[in-house]
Amino acid sequence: MGTQIKTTRDITDFRIKSTLGVTIIALCILTPFSINNFLQARFTLGIGSVFVLILCAINAWNCVQNRYSPSLILYGLVPAVTLFLFFALQEQGPFIAFWCYPALIGFYYMLPENQARVANVVFLCIIFPQAWGILEQSFMIRFAVTILGVSAFSAMFLRVITAQEKILTMQAVTDPLTGLLNRKTLEDKFEEIISQNHRTGTPMTLLILDLDHFKEINDKRGHHTGDKVLRGVADFLQKRIYRRTDKIFRIGGEEFLVLLYNTNVTDGLEVAEELCSGLASSPLLPDQPVTVSIGVTVLRPGDDWQDWMKRCDENLYKAKQGGRNMVVS
Repeated sequence: MGTQIKTTRDITDFRIKSTLGVTIIALCILTPFSINNFLQARFTLGIGSVFVLILCAINAWNCVQNRYSPSLILYGLVPAVTLFLFFALQEQGPFIAFWCYPALIGFYYMLPENQARVANVVFLCIIFPQAWGILEQSFMIRFAVTILGVSAFSAMFLRVITAQEKILTMQAVTDPLTGLLNRKTLEDKFEEIISQNHRTGTPMTLLILDLDHFKEINDKRGHHTGDKVLRGVADFLQKRIYRRTDKIFRIGGEEFLVLLYNTNVTDGLEVAEELCSGLASSPLLPDQPVTVSIGVTVLRPGDDWQDWMKRCDENLYKAKQGGRNMVVS
């Protein structure tokens, strides 16, 4: 969930920026045409263009306020643009067809991928029959082929951009060696968990795990073996911490952190003991056990995330000082 939240946030930021750019361009280009429609006594088109401009301005303002409203675009701006071009084709004839190209591209820049596809299909289903009755056959064929090409290229471009955005975001929030969440996402998740605890009283328990004598493994067996051990520990934790609400992070060289949702200290201790004994008996190395020390603490009323983590770190230190391969709460 933490990774998904971060990914969604970054994709929304992309939509905000692209929507702001499209709406500002639309405001700059359409305003003179809107004024001209009134001067030429084309009041239906004038009113329609003003309505489109108002919706563009609202979307631009939302973007400036760092808000993104795809429903306003899909159910407001898209129908307004479609109907405006539909009536414009009736009143002004073939040259209005050229406005269909930026409209299609704009939908792909402003909307999520699936919604953009729907908007484009609806747009084409409305515009094509209207254009068929107005445009000459040879021009209509060129128009149809071109606009379908523009739509296809826009869809392909957005697919590549969206996929790359997700990959880059995942790389930014996950540890490349283990695939676990990294420390960059930890503060956001802490704040989310603490906020929920303060609202609902849901108990939350924190575990910090540190591999015992990991430096010796690296020094004697090499970093390749050390990396293999870290990946093995990560796999072990992912198999044992399987609830979707619980989160696992790699926060340092050989340090891991586990957030246990809706878990009191008693249950948290039980989980920690199972992890401690389970790791010690896992065949991560062929000729010696890999053990872990674990600090455990429950979130207390009034804690911020620094207090919570500091107390858990202190318990981890006690486990190290107490002989390692043990749990302290």
